[in-house]
Amino acid sequence: MTIWQTIKENPTVLIWAVIVHVLAFIAIGVSFKSSEPNISAVKKDKVIEAVAIDERKIEEEIKKLKQADIRKKREQKKLQDKAKKAQRDRKKEERKLRALKKKQKEQALLNKKKRAEEKKRLAVLERKRKEQERKEKETQEKIKKLEKERQQKQAQLEFEEKLRQEKIAQQKRAAAQKKRAAFEQSEVSKYKGLIRGQITRNWIFPASYQKGMKCKILVRLIPSGDVVSVRVTQSSGNAAFDRSVEMAVNKASPLPVPESSTGLFDHFREVEFVFDPNA
Repeated sequence: MTIWQTIKENPTVLIWAVIVHVLAFIAIGVSFKSSEPNISAVKKDKVIEAVAIDERKIEEEIKKLKQADIRKKREQKKLQDKAKKAQRDRKKEERKLRALKKKQKEQALLNKKKRAEEKKRLAVLERKRKEQERKEKETQEKIKKLEKERQQKQAQLEFEEKLRQEKIAQQKRAAAQKKRAAFEQSEVSKYKGLIRGQITRNWIFPASYQKGMKCKILVRLIPSGDVVSVRVTQSSGNAAFDRSVEMAVNKASPLPVPESSTGLFDHFREVEFVFDPNA
């Protein structure tokens, strides 16, 4: 590579070369002015040698400048490479950032969709829960209503059964009472017949007796059958006949009466009947 090519490629070298030459010319001019007219050839050779030396220095300076420029370009290239790498890294980061933002946006949309779906699902579950609660409430109300109706029906059945049992018991009591009354009536009639028969057996015909005479008497007795008193409540019209009946009652004492344990003696505390010897 020639000096001019070097200068063309690096204008700074030209500037330095000009400066060096100017200084060299100034130095030569000073040397010529200070020398005598009869300067020897040796001195001229020294001046030429000095110029040659300056040329070499210029070459060395140019070389140094060239090396410095090469280093500078290398540094610039390194810086450019770093800048390019930084730019590539920045673009790469920007792409990553855009991809991340896109992914975040997609994720946000997905999350929003999921939240909407979850909200919808929860709303459906809430409606189902409320519907279930409503159905359970209706079921409970139906159960309570049916239970109330069952209890009412049960109470009605129990009431009707109670009435039926009471009616049966009443019928039984009535039948028992009727049976008891019939038994008592039979027993009373029986004992009244026995009393009448015993009195009749102890009765003595009075002289004034006439057929068809009869009287009604009231006899008071004690549980032993002993006569407490006897009184004619309806006279036969014949005093002798009435007295004969009273005497027959006292004579027949004690009269046959049922045991007090049978509960029938109350019918015989006062016994009123018609005494008719021909009955």
